Amino acid sequence: MKSIRSITIVLLLLLTSVAQCQTANIITPREFDNIEINGVKFIDIKNTLGEQNAVGSLFGAAIKIEKDDDPIYGGAILSIDFYYDGFDFSFYEKELSSFDITNNKSNITIQGVTVTIGDNISDLGRNVIFNNDNDGSKSILYQYCNGCNDYIYIDFDQVTKKITEIGYIDQT
Repeated sequence: MKSIRSITIVLLLLLTSVAQCQTANIITPREFDNIEINGVKFIDIKNTLGEQNAVGSLFGAAIKIEKDDDPIYGGAILSIDFYYDGFDFSFYEKELSSFDITNNKSNITIQGVTVTIGDNISDLGRNVIFNNDNDGSKSILYQYCNGCNDYIYIDFDQVTKKITEIGYIDQT
Protein backbone atom coordinates (compact mmCIF):
# COMPACT_ATOMS: atom_id res chain seq x y z
CA MET A 1 0.00 0.00 0.00
CA LYS A 2 2.85 2.38 0.81
CA SER A 3 4.44 1.80 -2.59
CA ILE A 4 1.20 2.67 -4.42
CA ARG A 5 0.91 5.89 -2.40
CA SER A 6 4.58 6.73 -3.12
CA ILE A 7 4.11 6.10 -6.83
CA THR A 8 0.99 8.28 -6.83
CA ILE A 9 2.83 11.13 -5.11
CA VAL A 10 5.75 10.89 -7.54
CA LEU A 11 3.38 10.93 -10.53
CA LEU A 12 1.54 13.95 -9.17
CA LEU A 13 4.82 15.80 -8.67
CA LEU A 14 5.92 14.95 -12.22
CA LEU A 15 2.62 16.09 -13.72
CA THR A 16 2.76 19.32 -11.73
CA SER A 17 6.29 20.04 -12.88
CA VAL A 18 5.36 19.36 -16.53
CA ALA A 19 2.39 21.74 -16.28
CA GLN A 20 4.60 24.42 -14.74
CA CYS A 21 7.14 24.08 -17.56
CA GLN A 22 4.70 25.53 -20.05
CA THR A 23 5.79 28.93 -21.22
CA ALA A 24 2.95 31.18 -22.24
CA ASN A 25 2.40 34.67 -23.51
CA ILE A 26 0.58 36.25 -20.58
CA ILE A 27 -2.06 38.78 -21.59
CA THR A 28 -4.53 40.60 -19.40
CA PRO A 29 -7.90 38.99 -18.61
CA ARG A 30 -9.54 41.76 -20.66
CA GLU A 31 -7.30 41.03 -23.67
CA PHE A 32 -8.10 37.33 -23.29
CA ASP A 33 -11.84 38.01 -23.23
CA ASN A 34 -11.49 40.28 -26.29
CA ILE A 35 -9.79 37.63 -28.44
CA GLU A 36 -12.01 37.22 -31.48
CA ILE A 37 -13.02 34.23 -33.58
CA ASN A 38 -14.29 35.47 -36.95
CA GLY A 39 -14.88 38.88 -35.37
CA VAL A 40 -16.87 37.55 -32.37
CA LYS A 41 -15.36 38.20 -28.95
CA PHE A 42 -14.34 35.20 -26.90
CA ILE A 43 -16.32 36.46 -23.89
CA ASP A 44 -19.47 36.65 -26.03
CA ILE A 45 -19.02 33.03 -27.11
CA LYS A 46 -18.55 31.96 -23.48
CA ASN A 47 -21.59 33.95 -22.38
CA THR A 48 -23.90 31.96 -24.69
CA LEU A 49 -23.50 29.06 -22.22
CA GLY A 50 -23.87 26.77 -25.22
CA GLU A 51 -27.50 27.70 -25.81
CA GLN A 52 -28.32 26.96 -29.42
CA ASN A 53 -30.25 30.18 -30.14
CA ALA A 54 -27.57 32.36 -28.55
CA VAL A 55 -24.79 30.66 -30.52
CA GLY A 56 -26.87 30.95 -33.69
CA SER A 57 -27.27 34.68 -33.15
CA LEU A 58 -23.47 35.04 -33.15
CA PHE A 59 -22.50 32.68 -35.96
CA GLY A 60 -25.66 31.68 -37.82
CA ALA A 61 -26.79 28.11 -38.34
CA ALA A 62 -24.21 25.45 -37.56
CA ILE A 63 -23.45 22.75 -40.13
CA LYS A 64 -23.82 20.16 -37.41
CA ILE A 65 -24.70 20.12 -33.70
CA GLU A 66 -24.06 17.14 -31.44
CA LYS A 67 -25.59 16.89 -27.97
CA ASP A 68 -24.85 14.52 -25.15
CA ASP A 69 -27.80 14.25 -22.78
CA ASP A 70 -27.51 13.09 -19.20
CA PRO A 71 -30.28 10.54 -18.60
CA ILE A 72 -29.70 10.58 -14.83
CA TYR A 73 -30.72 14.25 -14.60
CA GLY A 74 -33.86 14.12 -16.70
CA GLY A 75 -32.14 14.42 -20.07
CA ALA A 76 -30.39 17.72 -19.35
CA ILE A 77 -27.72 18.54 -21.92
CA LEU A 78 -24.34 17.58 -20.53
CA SER A 79 -22.31 18.71 -23.54
CA ILE A 80 -22.96 20.29 -26.89
CA ASP A 81 -20.66 20.65 -29.91
CA PHE A 82 -21.14 23.18 -32.72
CA TYR A 83 -19.54 22.63 -36.13
CA TYR A 84 -19.09 25.40 -38.70
CA ASP A 85 -17.05 25.58 -41.89
CA GLY A 86 -13.69 26.53 -40.50
CA PHE A 87 -14.14 26.10 -36.79
CA ASP A 88 -15.91 24.12 -34.11
CA PHE A 89 -16.39 24.51 -30.40
CA SER A 90 -17.67 22.54 -27.43
CA PHE A 91 -19.48 23.35 -24.22
CA TYR A 92 -19.49 21.03 -21.22
CA GLU A 93 -22.03 21.77 -18.51
CA LYS A 94 -22.62 25.19 -20.11
CA GLU A 95 -18.92 26.15 -19.95
CA LEU A 96 -16.87 26.64 -23.11
CA SER A 97 -14.43 23.74 -22.96
CA SER A 98 -12.65 23.95 -26.32
CA PHE A 99 -12.59 25.33 -29.82
CA ASP A 100 -10.59 24.54 -32.93
CA ILE A 101 -10.01 26.57 -36.05
CA THR A 102 -9.89 23.88 -38.68
CA ASN A 103 -9.06 25.69 -41.93
CA ASN A 104 -8.24 29.11 -43.34
CA LYS A 105 -11.91 30.08 -43.70
CA SER A 106 -11.88 31.15 -40.05
CA ASN A 107 -9.47 33.31 -38.08
CA ILE A 108 -8.47 34.44 -34.62
CA THR A 109 -7.55 37.96 -33.55
CA ILE A 110 -5.26 38.33 -30.53
CA GLN A 111 -4.18 41.79 -29.37
CA GLY A 112 -5.26 43.26 -32.70
CA VAL A 113 -3.37 40.72 -34.85
CA THR A 114 -5.45 38.39 -37.02
CA VAL A 115 -4.08 35.01 -38.14
CA THR A 116 -5.42 31.77 -39.55
CA ILE A 117 -4.27 28.34 -40.67
CA GLY A 118 -1.42 28.69 -43.18
CA ASP A 119 -0.20 32.09 -41.99
CA ASN A 120 3.40 32.51 -40.89
CA ILE A 121 3.95 32.79 -37.14
CA SER A 122 5.99 35.94 -37.78
CA ASP A 123 2.62 37.66 -38.31
CA LEU A 124 2.19 37.44 -34.51
CA GLY A 125 5.16 39.77 -33.97
CA ARG A 126 8.73 39.53 -32.77
CA ASN A 127 8.14 39.31 -29.03
CA VAL A 128 6.19 36.04 -29.01
CA ILE A 129 7.26 33.51 -26.38
CA PHE A 130 7.46 29.89 -27.57
CA ASN A 131 6.41 26.90 -25.49
CA ASN A 132 8.46 23.69 -25.68
CA ASP A 133 6.04 20.79 -26.23
CA ASN A 134 6.62 17.29 -24.86
CA ASP A 135 7.41 15.96 -28.35
CA GLY A 136 10.27 18.45 -28.81
CA SER A 137 8.33 20.82 -31.05
CA LYS A 138 7.33 24.36 -30.17
CA SER A 139 3.95 26.05 -29.97
CA ILE A 140 2.60 29.41 -28.90
CA LEU A 141 0.32 29.67 -25.87
CA TYR A 142 -1.77 32.62 -24.67
CA GLN A 143 -3.04 32.76 -21.08
CA TYR A 144 -4.33 35.48 -18.77
CA CYS A 145 -2.30 34.19 -15.80
CA ASN A 146 0.62 31.87 -15.07
CA GLY A 147 -0.66 28.39 -14.30
CA CYS A 148 -4.19 28.99 -15.59
CA ASN A 149 -6.04 25.87 -16.65
CA ASP A 150 -7.24 27.39 -19.91
CA TYR A 151 -5.25 28.70 -22.81
CA ILE A 152 -5.24 29.47 -26.52
CA TYR A 153 -2.68 27.45 -28.45
CA ILE A 154 -1.16 27.94 -31.87
CA ASP A 155 0.73 25.00 -33.37
CA PHE A 156 2.95 25.48 -36.38
CA ASP A 157 5.16 23.54 -38.77
CA GLN A 158 8.65 23.66 -37.25
CA VAL A 159 10.33 24.05 -40.66
CA THR A 160 8.04 26.35 -42.63
CA LYS A 161 6.78 28.30 -39.56
CA LYS A 162 3.24 28.12 -41.00
CA ILE A 163 0.34 27.83 -38.55
CA THR A 164 -1.18 24.34 -38.63
CA GLU A 165 -3.65 24.43 -35.74
CA ILE A 166 -5.33 27.02 -33.53
CA GLY A 167 -7.44 26.13 -30.54
CA TYR A 168 -8.55 26.64 -26.98
CA ILE A 169 -8.61 24.20 -24.08
CA ASP A 170 -10.13 24.62 -20.64
CA GLN A 171 -8.75 21.85 -18.43
CA THR A 172 -10.93 22.56 -15.41
